[in-house]
Amino acid sequence: MRSLQELQAANITDTSTTQISEFQATKFAQDIQKYQEDFRFLQNAVNVDKSIVGTRDNAARLFFASSHLAVTATHTEGGERTYTEMTNLDSVTVTPTWDLGAIAISKEIAKTCSVDLIELAKYMIAQDGEKKVEAAIVTAIEGATTNVVWGGDASSVGTLETGDTITPSMLKKAKGQIRKQDGIPKFGFIHAEQEIDLIEFSDFTNAAEYGSNEIVLNGEIGKYIGIKWIVTTNVNAKDSGDSWGADGHLCFVLGQNAQGQNACTLVWKEMLSYSYEYLPRYANHYIYRDASYAVGLVQEKLITLIYATDA
Repeated sequence: MRSLQELQAANITDTSTTQISEFQATKFAQDIQKYQEDFRFLQNAVNVDKSIVGTRDNAARLFFASSHLAVTATHTEGGERTYTEMTNLDSVTVTPTWDLGAIAISKEIAKTCSVDLIELAKYMIAQDGEKKVEAAIVTAIEGATTNVVWGGDASSVGTLETGDTITPSMLKKAKGQIRKQDGIPKFGFIHAEQEIDLIEFSDFTNAAEYGSNEIVLNGEIGKYIGIKWIVTTNVNAKDSGDSWGADGHLCFVLGQNAQGQNACTLVWKEMLSYSYEYLPRYANHYIYRDASYAVGLVQEKLITLIYATDA
């Protein structure tokens, strides 16, 4: 019988041996984990105008009443009424821009890759299209200047400091700002960073539960002070590059007027559409996205911007 010492081979062929790993078989998964992003959140809270879809028009003019009209009521018996001129009307012209995206995949890689790259490309291009629509809505909202709520004792973006985080008090003030403009506060949009701060307050987490007939929106975390609160990463991050004194997010509350109209209008020239083709000439698969749209800020008084830092 060999001794233990004799059984200890000096050179063993194992997985660390040069080039041996190349002989080991590899099984590839047939699917790929998709990267998940927020989309179709703010589209629930805007007006949608399709009046120029299918026409030759390149822009839409949106009309609105900019203030209350005080109608003269004095009258002399027997005489003609006093007429009031309608001087409180205004409009904004919204000119859609084109979004013509495309992804190309060669036949060689499509035929030899273990995952379905064409289906994955369709998912990616659609996700990106929705994300761009959301970004256009946020850009329009950030153009509002009438109603503002600041974190802490800040009075400008430059005076925001660490610790000027969001609080239930700020949410109540944001609601009140819209109420003062005769608006009806409906939707609140915050980032996940702000949700982390808000759940520290019991009066926010103990908000009343929904009735059975309540429609819950995408990303909605609850209803507080009569407003649906929605968490979405589509709320823009801000930092020193935006002249903020500390890193944060520009959150907001959106309201409606008595007719149920929203502050912003998404104008479509061509609705989002997707198509696919294979061109033998190039031996490529092509996935296309076509759209044309823009967002108009119609009633900025129905928006309250909430300036809050992340820590």
